[in-house]
Amino acid sequence: MTINRKNRMISTTLLLAVLASAAVSCGDAGKASGATKTTADAALDVVTEAETDAVIEDPALMDNLPQTDMGGAPFRMTIFGDEERRSQTYYDTEDGNIVNDAVYNKIRTVEDRFNVDIQLTDVSLLAEDDISLLQKSIIAGDDCCELAQGHDISMANAALEGLFVNVYDIPHLDFSKPWWPAATTESMTVADQMYMMFNNISYNNLASTRVMYFNKSLMNELDIAYPYQMVYDGTWTMDAMQKMSASAYKDINGNGQQDDDDRYGYISMPYFYAVMEPFCIEPYRKDKNGKLYYEVDLDRTQRVTDALYELIFGEGGRMFSKNNPDYEDLVHHVFSEGRAMFYYGLLSRAVTHFSDSDVIYGVLPMPKLDETQDQYYGGSTDRPIVVPTTASDDLDNIGIVIEALNAEGYKQVYPAYYEVAMKTRYADQTDDAKMIDIVHDNVIIAFTYLYGDFKSVYNIMLENLFTVKPSADVASWCAKNEKLQTKRVEKLMGFFEEHRP
Repeated sequence: MTINRKNRMISTTLLLAVLASAAVSCGDAGKASGATKTTADAALDVVTEAETDAVIEDPALMDNLPQTDMGGAPFRMTIFGDEERRSQTYYDTEDGNIVNDAVYNKIRTVEDRFNVDIQLTDVSLLAEDDISLLQKSIIAGDDCCELAQGHDISMANAALEGLFVNVYDIPHLDFSKPWWPAATTESMTVADQMYMMFNNISYNNLASTRVMYFNKSLMNELDIAYPYQMVYDGTWTMDAMQKMSASAYKDINGNGQQDDDDRYGYISMPYFYAVMEPFCIEPYRKDKNGKLYYEVDLDRTQRVTDALYELIFGEGGRMFSKNNPDYEDLVHHVFSEGRAMFYYGLLSRAVTHFSDSDVIYGVLPMPKLDETQDQYYGGSTDRPIVVPTTASDDLDNIGIVIEALNAEGYKQVYPAYYEVAMKTRYADQTDDAKMIDIVHDNVIIAFTYLYGDFKSVYNIMLENLFTVKPSADVASWCAKNEKLQTKRVEKLMGFFEEHRP
């Protein structure tokens, strides 16, 4: 699959328009830190208010929905999880927070346009992540909600019970628009069926996408050029990153041992969410007739694993141990202190962990395995959105509201979230906008991950290989697990064949 360059151009322009509106305050921050204005920065100055309006009116950003009056009818959302999860999809007041206000305005825009009352169900307010409440309600035939959102793998398992509407049966959804991630839609579709949606209704779609953070100050110190141009040229590869990483190690405390107090090239958690997805090695595969089968590309999977093994356990790399109960905080602390060149993690970490630190960072996509790979992709663990079968009598209006919320999330919330994530990084905002744009437009939530029931190659292989007695023996692991995985795919195909349109 190749990048949708038209969508990429549109969303970059949207981001730059938002960035331009903050140029004065960000510019002051840049000057205070000694930053100089680059040619890329100067491009921000030419985005005028009139041009911003023109962007919003671009035909590619119009949802083409019919005008209809829903008479104040309720559109009920059941969102499982805590308040933070809910606020990524629904917010019922303005509070001065740029992202919360954008979510609020997304909701109000759609309500006003179609005279619909978008609301949360009481179940959403339980702050529980137990979708069994949804399952029981649908099985009982209760008209519980028009839309539900919950934990990814749990929702996939529930989909196999036939509880959700096939997304392709919902009218008014235009998958050619930039608010639908094409790579994910392709991955989730089997035999003309897709039961879970991943899109811009919730900004969790962006927040849970992984990016490669890099330390600009450390690269300056080591006289390494920022890799932005390598991304543009298609030469940003695992080998290129490994060479940069290897040059960064420094024994800061002078004890002659690699430990938590040293400086590293690449630092890693002892788990590997969304690490395999960017390399296009999905082992739950589809043939030309849409039939699922299980086949691991052992050669490519081994090459990816070898590259990751070298990055983590070779010169410059470090994986923090699960034996330390605070390993996650430690990893973020090391990067925030400027003691790592690279860290692969959630984009939300820019907001929750790095925005108030002193580290000057940029973002990149996960590198390609090699230059023959056609595209950069962003692995994600978004929380899927579904329509219960008990709501199937009103799919016309449901489709209108879903598409409108999706479009407004893309146009209003996506730029606002970007501004918060990168607001203190003025010197390279144009490049960082394009990097996030590449990741956003090519985000993959892999079918193998979602439907693997916590046991697939994508879910546990690297953790099994790397965290006990470090090994890169892919062939042995796959041979040991082949029977279990084959049986799982056969079960999946049985469901999709039974429900084939």
